[in-house]
Amino acid sequence: MTSQAIITKDHFLGFKVEGEIVNRLQTFIDAVESQNKKAGNHYVSFVESLTDHITTSLLVDVIEIAEISKVGQKVVGVCVSSSNKVSGMLSSKIYAKKSVKELGPVADLWKSRLKNSADDHSGDWYLIAPIDKSFGDALGAIKAEKGDEEHFAPKSLDQVMQQYDKLSKVIIDSFFLEATRLVEMGSITKTMLSTGVSTVEKAVASVFDKVIRPLEPMYFGRFVDHASQFHVRF
Repeated sequence: MTSQAIITKDHFLGFKVEGEIVNRLQTFIDAVESQNKKAGNHYVSFVESLTDHITTSLLVDVIEIAEISKVGQKVVGVCVSSSNKVSGMLSSKIYAKKSVKELGPVADLWKSRLKNSADDHSGDWYLIAPIDKSFGDALGAIKAEKGDEEHFAPKSLDQVMQQYDKLSKVIIDSFFLEATRLVEMGSITKTMLSTGVSTVEKAVASVFDKVIRPLEPMYFGRFVDHASQFHVRF
């Protein structure tokens, strides 16, 4: 495993990853470097694991953290199920049959995204994506307004939810769509991708609007603490 340690103080969105995800990504990278014709299938396998990890981290874990109601759990469940299905279907359609040469830029992208928190790689592994300073500052401002209090009722709930809506869209773009822009796709596949992304964005927006927004201050505070872990600076 080779990767550079995170040494900057720039703003990133990041997800801590372990075992299976790191191994599947490395298997894909190794397949590209060794000209293995199964590289596309290895990438699809990685995307499936990544999708499950991100939907679990961003949404499923909130069920326990915020003690979401049964109705809310169903909304989250539908969102996660549809997101995983869309991701699996599209990644297979887009990448499975791509040549090693076509997948080279995708491998390079993910090599640049896999980082370790320690110079000697003894720390935690992350998959990260850079975000602009203004968005990073906006996310930081939410956490700063909450402070150390367990309860949190923001002065402007609308503004806070707008940032979380943007958070979900940036995650979708950075961790899933950016790679699609590095490979060629036919018009039908592009239409499928556009429709699939819209479906996922609407599902996540529904969770935020119907489940997260109405939370009582104590549980909303827990969600803010949970979401803040995805804004990383090293």
